[in-house]
Amino acid sequence: MSITLPRIVVTASRGEAVAEYLDAIREAGGEPVRVEPGDPARALLDDAAGLLVTGGVDVDPASYHASSSTFVTSAEPERDVIEIDALHAARERGLPTLCICRGLQIANVAFGGTLLADIPDHFGEETTIRHNVRNPDGRTERGLIPEHIVAIDEAAMLRRIVGVEQLATGARHHQAVDRCAGELRVVARTADGIVEALEAEFNSPFWLAVQWHPESTRDLDAGASRAIFGAFVRAAASLR
Repeated sequence: MSITLPRIVVTASRGEAVAEYLDAIREAGGEPVRVEPGDPARALLDDAAGLLVTGGVDVDPASYHASSSTFVTSAEPERDVIEIDALHAARERGLPTLCICRGLQIANVAFGGTLLADIPDHFGEETTIRHNVRNPDGRTERGLIPEHIVAIDEAAMLRRIVGVEQLATGARHHQAVDRCAGELRVVARTADGIVEALEAEFNSPFWLAVQWHPESTRDLDAGASRAIFGAFVRAAASLR
C-alpha cells in the first residue's frame, strides 16, 4: 500500500533552488512543492497540507508602507505579493505554517506589522550580537553563532518543540521586526532585543515563524532544528 506524504508548498525567489528547505521537508516526511513569483501559489494551497515561507532577499519597505531605504538593496516586490497572499490563504484554510528568516519578516508584514530596515543602522554601537557573520573567505557563516542565543518564552509552542529555554542558533539577516503585528505574538528574542520567533494569536493547528535558519543547522544543534521541521510536518500530516 502506498503512503501519501503531506504536500508542503515552499516559497522561493524566482530561479532560487532552496535545496536545504526542500531536503528538510523530505527528511521530516513531507513532499515539498516549490513555488515562485508567477506560480499560482493560492491555487496550489488547495491541494496542500502546509506552507513553508523561506528566507532570501529583503522585504520591500513599500510592503509595509515605509519609505525606501538605502539599506534595502535586493528586494523582490513580486515575491512579497505572492507570499502575503499565500500566508492569508493558509490562514483561511487552517493550514500549518512555518516561516523562516525573511519568512518571519514577511509574515509580520502580512498581518500588519513593520520592520527595521537595517539592524546596525538602527542600533548603532548598541548592537551587541552578530546577526550576520562573514567568514574570512567572504562567505556568510551558515552554522551556529555561539553568542546568538535565543531565549524562548516558557509558554511558547516553540519551547515545547525544542525542549529548552535557550538555544544557540545561526543567523543571516540584517532586517528585523519593528512593530509586531497585532495577530502575532513575540515568543523569543536574543539578548539585544531582536525578535527571533513569532507565534499566531489566531487559531491554527501549527503556526511558527523563526528568524534563524534551522534548515542549515539540522546536524549542529542536538536535534532542535529537526524537531521544528518534524513538528511542522506532523501537523500537516494530521490534516490528511
